Amino acid sequence: MIHKYLSLVTLTTLTLSFAVAQEPQKPSYEYVVYKSDGNTYIQRSMPMYVKFSVTPDGENHALKSKHHPEDTEPMYLEAEGVHYLRHRWAVDPETGKMVQPPREVRMEVYADGVAPRTRHQFIGAPRYSAGGVTYFGKNLSFSLSANDATSGVAETQYALDGGYTKYSNDVSVSGEGNKTLYYYSADNVGNVENTRSSSFTVDLSAPSTSHTINGIVHNNNILAPSSYFTLSSSDNLSGVKTTFFSYDDQGNRVYYNRCNMTGLNDGEHTLYYYAVDNVKNEASKSSFSFYLDRIPPVADIKVVGDQHRGQYLYVSPRTKINLTATDNKAGVKMIEYTMDGGSRQSFSSDFNVPDKYGVHTVRYDATDNVENQASTQALTVFMDNRAPQTRINYGSPQFFDRDTLFINKETPVTLPKSDVGSGIQKTEYAIDGGSMQAYAPFNIPQEGYHTVTFRSTDNVNNVETEKKSNVFVDNTPPEIFVNFSIEPIGERRGNPIYPNYVRMYVGATDKHTGTKTILYSVNDGPMREYSSPRTLDASERNIFQKNKKYTVKVVAEDKLGNRGEKTVEFYVGADE
Repeated sequence: MIHKYLSLVTLTTLTLSFAVAQEPQKPSYEYVVYKSDGNTYIQRSMPMYVKFSVTPDGENHALKSKHHPEDTEPMYLEAEGVHYLRHRWAVDPETGKMVQPPREVRMEVYADGVAPRTRHQFIGAPRYSAGGVTYFGKNLSFSLSANDATSGVAETQYALDGGYTKYSNDVSVSGEGNKTLYYYSADNVGNVENTRSSSFTVDLSAPSTSHTINGIVHNNNILAPSSYFTLSSSDNLSGVKTTFFSYDDQGNRVYYNRCNMTGLNDGEHTLYYYAVDNVKNEASKSSFSFYLDRIPPVADIKVVGDQHRGQYLYVSPRTKINLTATDNKAGVKMIEYTMDGGSRQSFSSDFNVPDKYGVHTVRYDATDNVENQASTQALTVFMDNRAPQTRINYGSPQFFDRDTLFINKETPVTLPKSDVGSGIQKTEYAIDGGSMQAYAPFNIPQEGYHTVTFRSTDNVNNVETEKKSNVFVDNTPPEIFVNFSIEPIGERRGNPIYPNYVRMYVGATDKHTGTKTILYSVNDGPMREYSSPRTLDASERNIFQKNKKYTVKVVAEDKLGNRGEKTVEFYVGADE
């Protein structure tokens, strides 16, 4: 709007346009005259034509310079700011006289050829710069502020993700990605600021994080104490600032290069992790549930077959060793053992102890599928690969002659035995090929030749090779013979009668071992040796001189003590 008191001024307008690469089309602006607060502003490059009128609405008359008419048709203002149209002295319109005290008449006009200056400010969102790029996070908005030194700011325009819009209040930025904010201001006389711009990137997406299991893992989620996690985070715009992790309900920890199992007990656990980017976009927590197996297997050993617990655990060449193991979670991977300090071997089936007499040590352990290894255990055994030794011992009576041992039914038979290892379990014997029977001291009652077979078995079932012993059992006493030096001279009460000079001869024969002694007694008298180097034979003594009845008892004993008896009754004296 042009004030009526300056109607003498004719304005010529210019149309300016500014183009910026990739900038939306700007609105068009014209140079204008602007009045505000009694001030008149003109775009400095506009021409001015000075005119006057003698009435408010009368005819305009151009003022020209007589000396330099080229300077006034039109006239241009040479500098920014206020300019004056001057009249020497002011006149009082009432009196027509010069105002006293005298004062100059000045009419101001302001030249404005400088465009406003606009500044922007991003607010409300985290900011991060790297590599010449500025990133903003969520809740981003911007404000624009402009100032103009002369006519003042008429409007501020901005363009973001579209055409230009007049700015009034803070503007929220939506959408993610690379953006350019274009903005400028125009003043009240049509000066338009060169377009300003600010390129930036809006990052609204949280980083993504994945985990990797390093080390030993079984069945995808059973981990060894030596295993650890590594986390890999990525962000498509501003980049990852920090990665956090935690176990179970523990507090968050900053991730650096690995997540160890330190401090975690055996059992179920959950790894939680997430990342935050450089503009504070925070990802939701990811999780991975796993079982931390810290418990090694439990290995066990079993002795299969011959065994006996004594000073040692005795075994035989037939004995086998069995190894088993159990594990609380991951399962047993392998069982290993060494024998007598030898190389480690993997257990697959029952094995024997070395067939060498003496002490042997088996050391064994087990490893589960996450490499937890049980502590080594040991079993010491004594290899008893020697059979017992058994002898046969015949007691008394016995007699050896002509490569034959003679005993009788009273002779005790014993089987002394010995074993240097596990000890005797049992001793057995059989007579004449009969079935074996448990040993206890025994006799052989039947007369004749016999074969005794015997053996012993120790406590780990080492069986002695059968042994045999031949023996002859003689249960028959000697046969006694009694003869007289004269024939009977008669008979009394069924017994012969001999004269008082009769002599008695006694003898005995034994079929197998021979007679050892002959004893006799007369009429229940003491037993006397029939023949002795120290005494006369009974046949040489006159012991039957009295006329009476005699009862003579004769006992013969062979070399095994088998005794035979014979009683002879007769009379001595004249026949009645």
